[in-house]
Amino acid sequence: MGCRIPCLLLVMWLSPTGWAADLNPRALTNDNSLIGNHSQQPPGYVFDITVQNVEQLDAILERADQLKGQYSPNDFGRIELVLHGKELNLFRKKNYQKYMQIVEKARDLDAHNLVDIKACQTVMQSLMIDQSELPDFIEQVPFAPTEIERLEVQKGFTRL
Repeated sequence: MGCRIPCLLLVMWLSPTGWAADLNPRALTNDNSLIGNHSQQPPGYVFDITVQNVEQLDAILERADQLKGQYSPNDFGRIELVLHGKELNLFRKKNYQKYMQIVEKARDLDAHNLVDIKACQTVMQSLMIDQSELPDFIEQVPFAPTEIERLEVQKGFTRL
């Protein structure tokens, strides 16, 4: 499996001077009325992610980490990362020592509410990863494509 979204696209979107900076869910229409109900949190963004190596995943998490203090989910919407490839092996408890830096970066991003990370249980089964092997901060979902569609249809998320 390759990267479902080109890493350049992801980095550009997450860039404070890239697309995310231009997205304002409280934008005005032509008649100067607000778009949407700004009393609610705006819909978010869902990334469909499979990467080929630890460096690609680290680049995604590093760019998200750089958003601290520049990006507010309350203003721009939540960011959901749906993982469904071999990168799930990086988060196995038995691999913690080897990939501690990336796991802790992901945990910190979750703790700061910058991203929510989800893991596909269908892929976990194919990789023989037991549900208990992933850290608690990673939400497990039955099937990545269904979760991505649910976020789009039911929650109004934008898929990137």
